[in-house]
Amino acid sequence: MNCKYLGLEFEAQKENFMLKIFFMIFFLFVQCFSGVSQNISGEVIYAKNSNFEDIKNRLDNTGSEAQEKAFLEKLNNELKDTRYVLTFSENESHYTKIKSLSNDSDKSALSKLNLGSFKGEFYFNLKSKVTIHKKEFLGKTMLVESPLNQNWHLFKEKKNILGYECLKAHLKNQYKDINNNSKESLIIAWYAPELNNPFGPEKYNSLPGLILELEDGNSKIVAKKLKLFDKGEKLNIKKPTGGQKITEGELEDKAREMLLEKMKRAKH
Repeated sequence: MNCKYLGLEFEAQKENFMLKIFFMIFFLFVQCFSGVSQNISGEVIYAKNSNFEDIKNRLDNTGSEAQEKAFLEKLNNELKDTRYVLTFSENESHYTKIKSLSNDSDKSALSKLNLGSFKGEFYFNLKSKVTIHKKEFLGKTMLVESPLNQNWHLFKEKKNILGYECLKAHLKNQYKDINNNSKESLIIAWYAPELNNPFGPEKYNSLPGLILELEDGNSKIVAKKLKLFDKGEKLNIKKPTGGQKITEGELEDKAREMLLEKMKRAKH
């Protein structure tokens, strides 16, 4: 009887030991798999499509109908040729416009409207949770810091982009108009959970997957090409330097004050 009891106890201990080994191996496998997915680096090429109804509302209406039509045709051609690139590694990303011969001129339609193009670059660091937009403002180089977007609302709606199953997310973007009134716009993003990197175009990040499409009501940024690099290949992503540090809110206040002063002078 004692031998039988000891035999059963030994079998129970053996089974318990095997379960521990199994869970240990499973845990290591999950950790390794997670490490691979999170260490993906690569680059995405995006195209930006703008809302032409919004563009028409921005025109000064001082030209003829023929001039307006010619301008919109020129703008449409420039937008087709405008591309942006997002380069990302494990903890950093960099986003900027790819130079093109047709729309880098100051006489371009994009420059006239200040639409669909920006001079500068966006940098995001996952550890510091800060986005830096390096841009020109009144002839000065600014390093505009904005906080991490964390109030995304996730949905189960799906869409296929570049062969990846993407999920939908919404973000309510808070801002203030020229009269300092609080306003809100809706940002719609489609991200790929399979690409476990929380990066995206411009200042939009922190989703559980790479953003392959982004819409803000006035324009839509869509991924056209994606290139992933080997795990061991390191990308050199540099943090922007050489400018005056300022927060997004402070820059908006400065721009608002200047515009109000300009409108005030125009009335006199």
